[in-house]
Amino acid sequence: MPLEQRWRPVVAPPSNGEATVEDWKTHPRLQKHAQRFLDSPDPGRVLSRYSGQAQNLNPEKLLRIAVHVGAWVALLPLDQAAASPGGREEDVGQPSPVQLLAQILRLRGRAKISDWLQGVLHLVALRLQDVRRTVQGEAARPWMKLRRSMPKAIWRELRTHCLAIPSCGDTKEQEEPAAQVVLLKRNTPPEQSEPAGARAEEAESDMLQQSLGQASEALLASDQNKEISILGSEKVVRRFHRDGAVFSNANLEERALHVVGLEERLVKAVDSEFWDRVCSLIREAAAALAAPRQKVALNEAATPMLEDAQERLQANFQGRLRKLICKGLAYLDLSDVGTASQLEPSLSVMKLLIERFKVRGKLEEAQAAKQWLRLQGFLTAEATTQAQASLESLQPEGSCVRELAQTAEGKTTLTGPDKASVIRGVYTPNIKLQSSPLVQNTGRDVILTCDKCGVELKSSWVLGIRGKVFSLTPQNGHLPCGGKYVPTDAKIPALADNPVYLDICPHGGRSWQCVKCGGGRICAHKKRRDCCLLCK
Repeated sequence: MPLEQRWRPVVAPPSNGEATVEDWKTHPRLQKHAQRFLDSPDPGRVLSRYSGQAQNLNPEKLLRIAVHVGAWVALLPLDQAAASPGGREEDVGQPSPVQLLAQILRLRGRAKISDWLQGVLHLVALRLQDVRRTVQGEAARPWMKLRRSMPKAIWRELRTHCLAIPSCGDTKEQEEPAAQVVLLKRNTPPEQSEPAGARAEEAESDMLQQSLGQASEALLASDQNKEISILGSEKVVRRFHRDGAVFSNANLEERALHVVGLEERLVKAVDSEFWDRVCSLIREAAAALAAPRQKVALNEAATPMLEDAQERLQANFQGRLRKLICKGLAYLDLSDVGTASQLEPSLSVMKLLIERFKVRGKLEEAQAAKQWLRLQGFLTAEATTQAQASLESLQPEGSCVRELAQTAEGKTTLTGPDKASVIRGVYTPNIKLQSSPLVQNTGRDVILTCDKCGVELKSSWVLGIRGKVFSLTPQNGHLPCGGKYVPTDAKIPALADNPVYLDICPHGGRSWQCVKCGGGRICAHKKRRDCCLLCK
């Protein structure tokens, strides 16, 4: 039978009023979907068929099978909902109902959720809340993936009103009247009596307190929340605070899974050059970011820490989040208005965190000062010079890092199209380096590979100096994995495009220590400062 002829007309439930959660759980249609799955002689075959159909169905049919799978996840016993029939959680051919629902929700895109699916996902969200308290470790991973795939509107509506079962009618699920959705709005209808409105507000407040927890209440109560709310749309700010509350209320294992998931998704987004996804991941990481903390003085006794706080400190979640944010911002041009708007309100929040700490002390005196100073350099163009000088002050006297920072003073930072770039695996140096008489484009690509992950990079730009030819590579290497690019042909050595290393004068030496050019390290006696007896 052709696939299109298998679909039966949608049968609407008998009630058209507002229903409770128990009404949804005991609804005959949903119970029938769950029972048919339990009675199936081969559940793995059923899941495989649904997984294959989901790749080829239009949005309307996709939402219908999402209702079926959602009913399995919400109503089946917990172990059957999360277990793959093949006995392996990562079996791609036969996913578990939880994995299948996450897959279908990701394929949904921006298709409008039907009333049926909205109610079923409400039940799934309630089950996810129960799972969060009872399931730990590796078994929680598929549930965490499903949680990230859930529509954000479901979590908002879970904190407001119970969903209504769709009204009767012959129309399909996606064409149900929109009047039922009005029951989900936050605003109280004008005709509602005063006591009922007060009870609704009180119930909503209690539910909000239970979901956010003590840490989130402190955040919402602070005046920082008022400042941030001015900086972006209400919807974006609500989503930002929700992400922060989810991380704050998570246990240690859930936080570890969350941070690992962010790191993995950032690598995939960068490899596929999906920059909107990079912005989204930076917002999600910034929502979980904690404020800078002051270093403990040596003569002060350290305050005893709780056991769970010591475990979080050892896991270094905040350090990994700051590193992830800096890594993501390095790929983006914050001078572009569109990019900056996609990153709000995370940029404004991070600026507020830094500015509030600077009221109490210098940023150089904070824990992980190097990361915070680097982050400050990304946030504002005015702060770049200040952050560079502060980073220099953290280095010991005479260190090579401090010396290189001093030689870079007064140089203009390149932005936008003038920066070096790697587009579709092809490297292009910055515009200043291209204008150097020692650098030229040969037109013939040299194949470079990452020494960690093996990703290939093509570079046709070379530097010729003192009879030798070097193939230019990005100075930061392969940022997603931290590896360095090495040439496949050993005859042509590679050289990073660090401007300090490539600052070569016409006389073949480093410009800052060339006597003929009067470099910055040459004294009034026409000698290098470290070699001049009069200047020592």
